Amino acid sequence: MFRISFLSVAFLAFLGLTAGNAFALTNDDCLGCHGDVVDETVFKSTVHGGNGCVSCHKEAAAAKDEHTLPLTPVNCGGCHEKVAAVHAKSAHGKAIKGGDQQAPRCYDCHSKHAIFRPTDKRSTTYPLNIPATCGRCHQEGSPMTTSHHLNKKNITDNYTMSIHGKALYREGLIVTATCSSCHTNHDVQKASVPSSSVNRNNIIATCTKCHAGIGEKFMKSVHSPLVTKTDKKLPVCNDCHSDHTISQVDKKDFRLIIARQCGNCHGHYSETYLETYHGRASMLKGGEKLAKCSDCHGAHDIMPANSPESRINKANIVKTCSKCHAKANDSFATYLPHATHSKADKARYPYLFYTFWAMTGLLIGTFAFFGLHTLLWLPRSFKERFKASKEKK
Repeated sequence: MFRISFLSVAFLAFLGLTAGNAFALTNDDCLGCHGDVVDETVFKSTVHGGNGCVSCHKEAAAAKDEHTLPLTPVNCGGCHEKVAAVHAKSAHGKAIKGGDQQAPRCYDCHSKHAIFRPTDKRSTTYPLNIPATCGRCHQEGSPMTTSHHLNKKNITDNYTMSIHGKALYREGLIVTATCSSCHTNHDVQKASVPSSSVNRNNIIATCTKCHAGIGEKFMKSVHSPLVTKTDKKLPVCNDCHSDHTISQVDKKDFRLIIARQCGNCHGHYSETYLETYHGRASMLKGGEKLAKCSDCHGAHDIMPANSPESRINKANIVKTCSKCHAKANDSFATYLPHATHSKADKARYPYLFYTFWAMTGLLIGTFAFFGLHTLLWLPRSFKERFKASKEKK
């Protein structure tokens, strides 16, 4: 009797399951109406190809026939909980929460039904495609830039012409930095947010993910917060190299602005450099070849002059000069590249200050003396000419 009852219950349960499955929507059911929206062949090759439509569109799973009402947006966080939690705290996520209809959702970056792994060339997040994906919102003239007044202009165009953009598009180096390399994937924050990967305090860590060797040198230099303790702002990578217009450092355009870049912090030394032979000559054609700040002081490994490792230390200065001046010696290296006769340098270079003003005074005095002499001689000259002409008559 017990055996018969158990079999009856099992049979009824089986009937219930088969009845439920009879009404379950299959992908074929969905594609019967939505085949013009979703390419089944493409969808099967995506990361979600093994999923059913109702895996994401859960409301449709309850429908036993055609659904008449629009379905609510898909909740990607149902499966991707950790990523969704990170995105919710990002600038994009906060904008969505604030009701911004233009704020990017998951599908704006990953697409809806053609989602591929980032390593797949068809993916919108494949390195070669990332600038275009981000550019849909951040490209100058897009609806987003127009309505939200984003403060960075021509981001994608500038990136394309930068050293990173050229490496990506011209050389095909997919290991180069793209938007997500610096701004992250899902935790995109404004630069003013302390936790942002592009916040001033985090820029060095962000750049050294790729430029590790340079980072090691920089952290030992005078610009490193580990070396120089100060309340003033110390320069970080984008202060010298910019954000989206990063140039190759040995190219003409970059070398011609080095003095100005350094002058943003070291204004006095930039001005005095421009008064020297190097500075004057750099303004002429071919001036990019002349010695710039980094040629003498270094770029990422700048040390105090009293450091044995400094390029301008007395023990190293001849070697530094000889990079350009092959015959440089100790006497040659006594040249003072920033010395001026200005009042600001009077205490440091008094002999230049007083020599300049002595020579200037002598020059002015000489011209003044002979100018006065000429003025006094002129009436006498006219008088003698007048007298001579009168005697001839």
